[in-house]
Amino acid sequence: MNQYQHIKEAEKYMKAHHSEDATGHDIQHVMRVLKMALFIAEQEGSGNPYIIQMAALLHDTVDSKLTDEDKAYEKLDHFLDQIDVDNQMKHKILEIIKYMSYRNGANNDRTMSQEGYIVRDADRLDAIGAIGIARTFQFSGHFNEPMWSGEIPDSLSSDCDLEDHSPSAIKHFYDKLFKLKDLMHTETAQSIAQERHQFMEYFVAQFFKEWDFMN
Repeated sequence: MNQYQHIKEAEKYMKAHHSEDATGHDIQHVMRVLKMALFIAEQEGSGNPYIIQMAALLHDTVDSKLTDEDKAYEKLDHFLDQIDVDNQMKHKILEIIKYMSYRNGANNDRTMSQEGYIVRDADRLDAIGAIGIARTFQFSGHFNEPMWSGEIPDSLSSDCDLEDHSPSAIKHFYDKLFKLKDLMHTETAQSIAQERHQFMEYFVAQFFKEWDFMN
C-alpha cells in the first residue's frame, strides 16, 4: 500500500473503533483534530502531512480512559504492520500517540517531534472553547459525574485550585482545560486558544451565577 491508502485504512480503523462512542471521543472529534492538525501544519509551514494524518486519525484508539491501553496498542501495532507501514514511520506515529495525552500534566515536558506538537495542539484545541465545553459535559455524564457539587469557590479565576472538590464537569475546567492555553506549542494554536479560553472563562462565570441563583 502507498501512504494515501494507509491514511484511508487508518480512517476505516478509527471509524470502526469510535462508531459507538458516547464520551466525546467520537468520529467527529477525531475528524476535527485531523482537520485542525493539517491547518496548523499549513500555517506553520512544517511537519510531515502523512505522519500528522496517521497520528491524528489513530490517537484515541488507545486512550486509557476508554479502553484497555496495552491491548489497544498491541492491536494498533498489528494493524500498522498489516497495512505495511514502514517501521520508521510506524515508530514516529506510535511515539506521538503514546505521549500526546495530557495525563494530569505528566507528558507536558516530554520532547516530541514537530508532528507530535502539531497533533497534540489540535487535540487540545478540541478540548477547549464551545466544543470543549460540550464534550466535557458529555464525558462527565457518561461516567455519572455531576455538573458541579459543593460550595462555589471564593475565586472564579481560571487558576483557582479545586483539588479538594469532588469530581464534576466544572471541576474538570480547573483540573485541565483552563491550563491548556499555556501549553500550546505552535503560534497558530496559541492564537486560537486565546479566544476559546476566554469563552470558557465566560461560560464558567455564567454557570456559577446561575447555579448560585438556583440555590
